[in-house]
Formats: sequence, C-alpha cells, structure tokens
Amino acid sequence: MNLIRTSKPTASQKHDMTALVDACRAAEPLSLSAPVEDDLGYDIFLLYDVDGSLAAMSFLFFPRDDSCECCVFTDPSRRRRGHFAFLLDKAMDLVEAREKEKGIPVDFCFLADEKTPSAMAAMAAIGAEYWYSEHRMERPLTPGDKEFSLPSLTIDRDKEDPNLYCAFLGHRLAGTCAVLPSGTTAYLYAFQICEDLRGQGYGSEFLLGMLKILAETALRVTIQVSGRNYVARNLYKKTGFRTTESLSYYLY
Repeated sequence: MNLIRTSKPTASQKHDMTALVDACRAAEPLSLSAPVEDDLGYDIFLLYDVDGSLAAMSFLFFPRDDSCECCVFTDPSRRRRGHFAFLLDKAMDLVEAREKEKGIPVDFCFLADEKTPSAMAAMAAIGAEYWYSEHRMERPLTPGDKEFSLPSLTIDRDKEDPNLYCAFLGHRLAGTCAVLPSGTTAYLYAFQICEDLRGQGYGSEFLLGMLKILAETALRVTIQVSGRNYVARNLYKKTGFRTTESLSYYLY
C-alpha cells in the first residue's frame, strides 16, 4: 500500500478521488462528494493499492483551532481490510499534532450520510456518538442578482480579513458573513444577524446583498446550515437555495 498526504491533489488524483466516490455511490445511497476543488484547506490522505488503484481516502478539515472534521471513503470491494482503521490512526496523529501546536484540545468528528449503511456501521463500530446534522445548499448566481438594491443595509469588506463581510444598519453592526472563494464557486459561511435585529427582514436583505457581491466574480454559491436551524434553512430556500447534501456529524 502507498499512502499519499496532500492538500493540493493533482488532476490524476482528483480523477481517482471522484471515481472512488462514484464506486461508493453505486454500491449504496450516498450524498457526500470528494473535495476536489482547489485551495479549500483540506488535509487529504490517499491510500493506493499495489496495483496503483485508490483503495481508500480521508479528508480532514479544521474549521477552527479546536475542532476537526473528517470523512473517509473505502472502495466497496476492498472493505474489511483495515483501511478505515489505518486512515483513522493517521487522522488522530494529525489531530494530536494540532493539539500540541495550539495547546488546546481538539474535538474530532466524522461527517457521515445516515442513509449509507456502511457509514452507520462504521460509526457504531468505533463508538462515535451522534452530534448534529447539517445540510449543504447551493444556488446558481445570475445576472439578475447584480440588480438587487439594498433598501436599509450597507455591506463592507473587513479591512483585516478579506474573507469577512459586515452589514451595517446606519453606523451599527447588523451582521457578518464569511466567504471562501474557489474558482467559480463561492462558499458562504458564518452568516449571522445580530440577535435583536432578527425577524425584521435584515437577514434576507443581507443575504441578497451578498449574492449581489458574489455574482460579480462567481457562478455558484454554496452554504452549509444546521438541520436544527429551521429559520436559516427557510431563508435560504426562499432565496433560491436547494439542498444538495445532508450530513450528520458524529463525535469520536
């Protein structure tokens, strides 16, 4: 077996990653996909068999210093050979190194599709506990988005963090939103409105204002929202977002 660790897979590796996900999807229900977009900040482990084919892979992402998200795919024809356990050990080594570097404990969790029997069996086998669910929603950006005019808010880019946008109502901060651009797709996250301003239409206005900004450089926007956040999910649906993936998080 040959283990490769990378954060920027080659075109050939991306092809192998996509093919492995397709093989898993053909064997059982699966909505997860491989993060083959560039510069998303994933630590990727690719486990190749002796014949040069990709047998298993894992993706790790640290959204914050104190948390790590992990997803593992194993070829259906090569399961029960210890590949999952091997990649889990490598993931835990990386987490331990991160804890030593930052000097704080790191919560480790798996992303899994609850409709996938093998994923649920793996979570049960290692004793991972259900944490919460999240939905990935997407929306194409159109020329019409550029025509939106904000009636009440102004949106400015943060001077210190170029990925952070702030909405202002007059001179007071009304909300914040972060954006991670990747090619023609923009990943929108940490979208929030100040608590005392919620329920007054500012969330919708801020979101449409962000779409206006993103439509200048991107073709599609993606957002992830907790399954428990019904208000946010309804807001995104009303503004044209559709659910493309449903993820469950399991603490290990």
